Amino acid sequence: MQAAAVRDAASPEVSSAEPATLATARQLDIVAGHGEIYRLLIAIPPGPAPAAGFPVIYLVDGNALFATAVETAQLQGRRQDVTGVDPAIIVGIGYPIEAPFDGARRQGDLLPNEGGADRFLDFIEESVKPAVAALAAIDPSRQALVGHSFGGLFALHALFTRPEQFRSYVAGSPSIWWNARAIEVSEASFVARRRDAALPRLLITAGGSEQTRDARTSPERAQRLHMARMLDNAAEMALRLASSHRVTVKHVIFDDENHISVIPAMLARAVSFAIAGTAGRETTA
Repeated sequence: MQAAAVRDAASPEVSSAEPATLATARQLDIVAGHGEIYRLLIAIPPGPAPAAGFPVIYLVDGNALFATAVETAQLQGRRQDVTGVDPAIIVGIGYPIEAPFDGARRQGDLLPNEGGADRFLDFIEESVKPAVAALAAIDPSRQALVGHSFGGLFALHALFTRPEQFRSYVAGSPSIWWNARAIEVSEASFVARRRDAALPRLLITAGGSEQTRDARTSPERAQRLHMARMLDNAAEMALRLASSHRVTVKHVIFDDENHISVIPAMLARAVSFAIAGTAGRETTA
């Protein structure tokens, strides 16, 4: 006689699993003028848009950063009395892949060499913004660009070369070290130009452990940390820009966070900075 199957009474019966999705999020693949396909991940708040339209946050490295940004924006937006954060559209600009990063395309788009970053900025202005505006009413005066690492460098490049393209710029752990700190040439040109328009806003952040070395740090890693100067470069640039009076600057260090673990904290602060302008304890350069 065949023994009856035994099921632990404490274990629930599980049906077939389905992929989880983010509420209000949608996916759109679009072809840029230069022929590359990009994946837009877009989360639009439920309900009618305010009279001026929704503010919009554009994230580069969208495959990696979108979900965290959406969750933190929705959580903060639920308690506007505490956070001051209004409902906002979150747009992740990424690639048609399953992995969080496409290394080769990422570098081609984000690094300000050979016109790649400028071509990417053109694509955002000419294709991404209209695609988002076709889906919901947006507030053109409350648009922000957010990036981390190479994306943070890209945000700085955008600020220095196209300060009117966004109202707010967030440079998380920016790779200022790249190409012998060539971004500082763009910074100097930006500071030297006469400007009559409203001052752009910049949040520049880093993790407090991004230059930390300990007994586990290899000589090669120690040399790279010394070269990158993630904390020092960010602090020095924030101070220079604040002194220039060409941009409104906030400089925030997240204690005990490294180059990767800092990302959720950076995104939470980016949301509040871009949408509300203030949140929690900040260090102003």
